Amino acid sequence: MSRRGNLLVYLATFVVLVSGYFAYDWRFWVRHLQSPPDSRIVFDFDWYEPKARVGEGAGREIAVAAPDQRTIDQAALDQVVAYAKELDSYALIVARNGVIQAEYYKDGFSADSMYDTGSMHKGLLSVAFGIAVDQGLIPALDMPASTYLPEWQGDARRAITIRHLIANTSGLAELQFSEVPWSAAYRLFIGIDIDRMALGVPLVDPPGTKFVFNHVNAQILHSVLTRATGMTYVDFLKRHFWAPLGNGAAQIRIDEPDGNARTVCCFQTTARSWLRIAQMILDGGKVGDVQVISPRWISDMTTGTALNPKFGFNMHVAQPDPPRRRSGTDRAQPTQVNEPFAVDDVRYLEGRGGQRTMWIPSKGLAIIRIGKINFAWDDAKLINPLIAGLKN
Repeated sequence: MSRRGNLLVYLATFVVLVSGYFAYDWRFWVRHLQSPPDSRIVFDFDWYEPKARVGEGAGREIAVAAPDQRTIDQAALDQVVAYAKELDSYALIVARNGVIQAEYYKDGFSADSMYDTGSMHKGLLSVAFGIAVDQGLIPALDMPASTYLPEWQGDARRAITIRHLIANTSGLAELQFSEVPWSAAYRLFIGIDIDRMALGVPLVDPPGTKFVFNHVNAQILHSVLTRATGMTYVDFLKRHFWAPLGNGAAQIRIDEPDGNARTVCCFQTTARSWLRIAQMILDGGKVGDVQVISPRWISDMTTGTALNPKFGFNMHVAQPDPPRRRSGTDRAQPTQVNEPFAVDDVRYLEGRGGQRTMWIPSKGLAIIRIGKINFAWDDAKLINPLIAGLKN
């Protein structure tokens, strides 16, 4: 064959390979091109398909205090609402002892609006594991994750326990986030076949020796939970958590039709749904007469570890200065506060740029804040005025 003929063959082969790649990965490329900017990502998620519904409707009613029955001073409530508005919040709810004291929505949003609050979903995943452990579907956290992950049984990752994954001490390599298409971490958020990709991440440190807030741990926990229970993540949440909680509209990103749920982020629900979750924890894991999760699990998941005393099972433990995901600067890191917290039992789920589900057991307080991603967000400007404004 002539040189020109060889060149044409090579060119044709290249075109076929590239076309095959884009045909296989077309969902990723469509999502990559349609993904909204940070200024809209919290509330703009209709661009992403497919999604699976976890719940419908408004959900169980929550009591709202009449103005003359509020147990927090009105000046304190006005102060925190003003701060929420200043930092472009879409929703703010303050509740005490299960009763809403203040509820604010920016124009264009309401109690029915759903939001994607990023890594707050990781805390929800930890609650799901508590249910699985309480019900005996997973015998113990200290068992090897490879019990359910045969992909790990032939290498050093067989030493990783479920506890290592849920406490972010697995020793797995951290995928560095970048929005360039070849970033593996980016594909955790919008790519396909994400469980297979996550299970291929190598070990770089001995398990249980180093804390790293690593997104890949949460996605591997999805594989553990679904394989241990024999249920999809969506079905598990519906049956064992969302319905008993009385929660309403919610949905989650799926990587492909009938594929894997994204547990690194990508859970969309209302501010009131997050409030019911916080209140359930404050009430010792109960909703009415139903014990959703055990008090023991609440204690376990909200207690810091030896490697990071300010971080439990994907939940932050603040006493009284706030925790940080890691030292140094990071685009997804919680911000510093202008002063120490006024109490030492603040607990919260954290999402990128100021998304919060917070609860303070000693004061019966639950606080939900959802808004435009902004790393200037200061939790002390919510917590301390509310503590100072408690009437009894």
